[in-house]
Amino acid sequence: MNVTAMTNAGFKNSAGAADTERDPRLRQACADFEAIMLEKFLRMARESAPKEGLLSGGHAEQMYRSLHDQELAQQMAAGEGMGFGEMLYRQITQQHYSR
Repeated sequence: MNVTAMTNAGFKNSAGAADTERDPRLRQACADFEAIMLEKFLRMARESAPKEGLLSGGHAEQMYRSLHDQELAQQMAAGEGMGFGEMLYRQITQQHYSR
């Protein structure tokens, strides 16, 4: 899945279009990091919910939920996300380009 196009469109681009063109790999890495963080949050939230219910699917359900959380996190990060990726991108570019 190519998240670069979605990521570049989804980031709140406060520093202008030049940032996207300056280092798209850094922007992609920051979006990927945000997706990992969101996936961890989703997993922790799911683990805190009661597991009893009508559809206790065992291993297959766990695998499905894990894949679902992973994809959901990637889609959230590709959109506006929670801003972790954008904050990380700004901090890294500020430190790198201010030298």
